[in-house]
Amino acid sequence: MREIITNRRNKIQELNEKGGIGSIISNFFSFKNHSIEENTKTLLNYGWYISGQMEMKETSKVIDLIKNENIVEAENIMIKFFKENLSDIEKRLIKKHSERENLFKESFRAHRNKMFYSSTILFLSQADGIIDGKIFHNRKNLDKHLDKDKNPSFVNILKEDSSLNVPSYKINKEKYFSKLNRHSVMHGKSTDYGTEINSLKALSLCCFVSDWYNRYE
Repeated sequence: MREIITNRRNKIQELNEKGGIGSIISNFFSFKNHSIEENTKTLLNYGWYISGQMEMKETSKVIDLIKNENIVEAENIMIKFFKENLSDIEKRLIKKHSERENLFKESFRAHRNKMFYSSTILFLSQADGIIDGKIFHNRKNLDKHLDKDKNPSFVNILKEDSSLNVPSYKINKEKYFSKLNRHSVMHGKSTDYGTEINSLKALSLCCFVSDWYNRYE
């Protein structure tokens, strides 16, 4: 067992010396100099998070569309991915987080029944729970809580300001491209967040933290 742990740490150290997992993935798929960190930041501006199950070439296509201001087409790709993989995503989340099975079943049931107010708030709360409540209330100190041996470097992106995690009063004062805001939703300030796209964006956050947080355990 000790040998396995040592080998794992050696592999992670090797990855870091080569520029990290994001750099290696980018080089492998020829991302046109996009790093996974840059991709995550770009998507974050529009309220989306990268799923570990989405093909990297598809993610790169979305980034190119956004940078060329083809926002509707880019978001349609994200919507299509999560809609087509909804059942598989549900199974993966329940398998990995079995203690949250009933919560996830209710979240997905609400989404399928077009109860998007309910599904959005449930997905947001479960994402926060998966990462031990460090996304919203304690995000500025997130890097202090992350085990670098277990987490890709880009998980730190969760501590940066985005439309989802800033105080609600900043949404109208800053230039954000997504109006889904956790504070407004959780505290009842927002009354129009119940849309399919917002529910899927909240689900994408669940996928991100489930797929990448403590990935190397």
